[in-house]
Amino acid sequence: MTVVGMDGAYTKPAVTSYITIGPGQTMDVLLTANQSLGRYYMAARRYSSEDTEVTAFSHINVTAILRYKGNYSLASPPVFPSDTLPSFYDYFAAANFLAQLKSLANEEYPISVPQYISTRMFITASLNELLCANDSCASGDSKIATSLSNLSWVNPSIDVLFAYYRNISGVYTPDFPNLPPSWYNFTGDDLPTSLAVAAEGTKVKVLNFNETVEIIFQGTNLLKGSETHPMHLHGHSFYVVGSGFKNFDNETDPQGYNLIDPPKVNTFAVPKKGWITIRFTANNPGVWYWHCHIDRHMSWGMSTAFIVLNGDTEETSMRPPPSYMPPCTDASNVALKETASFFADINQI
Repeated sequence: MTVVGMDGAYTKPAVTSYITIGPGQTMDVLLTANQSLGRYYMAARRYSSEDTEVTAFSHINVTAILRYKGNYSLASPPVFPSDTLPSFYDYFAAANFLAQLKSLANEEYPISVPQYISTRMFITASLNELLCANDSCASGDSKIATSLSNLSWVNPSIDVLFAYYRNISGVYTPDFPNLPPSWYNFTGDDLPTSLAVAAEGTKVKVLNFNETVEIIFQGTNLLKGSETHPMHLHGHSFYVVGSGFKNFDNETDPQGYNLIDPPKVNTFAVPKKGWITIRFTANNPGVWYWHCHIDRHMSWGMSTAFIVLNGDTEETSMRPPPSYMPPCTDASNVALKETASFFADINQI
């Protein structure tokens, strides 16, 4: 197989026998049918970046069969690709694949990696717990949560976009921090459980239009819960200029940044017990959700939002809302009407 694109941007062709793709990611992959006539397995399985003691997940392989056209006898069944399909816990196979991905970055498809950075952020991604007063949680005095920089996102009763556009106070606060509240051996073993107690809130980060941003995402091993986090940004693509294992070293790791042809994506994995550095230009005004694309992590609070302020012109300003915005309670009815309209159009073709 040859990977030629990811998240809508071209990559340098990367020849591989397997791919590692996470929730929210898309890839463009070419397959050359140059084998002997016959049948061949396509197979996939879950990649588990959790501790190997965690085994309570589906171990079923997903398979399909590619069959060549033509007149030939099927002397034997297809062979399962055991030699090339990585195991469930093959952490290094996943990392080695992702390390191959680079932007095409040629004259026809140039890239624009920010060189001068106006805002730098260091964000930790963690498994946490929230304390429950008077044993008010079903699990007792605490419950499982996740966080970014020890802040577990709370969904407001009014959406942030509406509150921002209508200037409604009390829905969110514009003080998501550039740095985590405490520093420790993020990837260490047997970390004190007191470090895992998260705060709750609806804090967002406000950026000026065209601000150039660098974010270091550092995975932690709080509650021995380190695993890969596919971080996804709405409204923008970003460049992954560096990644590594263990704790980020501010002195040595930036020396290895790829500012020439880093992959341009909208989702990328923060590795288990590791880090990634991304850069992007905040050139899309509005309110944009940041979250881990593992659904349970997102629902537990590993989220925040960026507000990109308007620029100086109409073209660089957020568009007004439509004359009628259906409330969420109408969403199912709207979907049914759109589906009915779609099939009505199909039947007329």
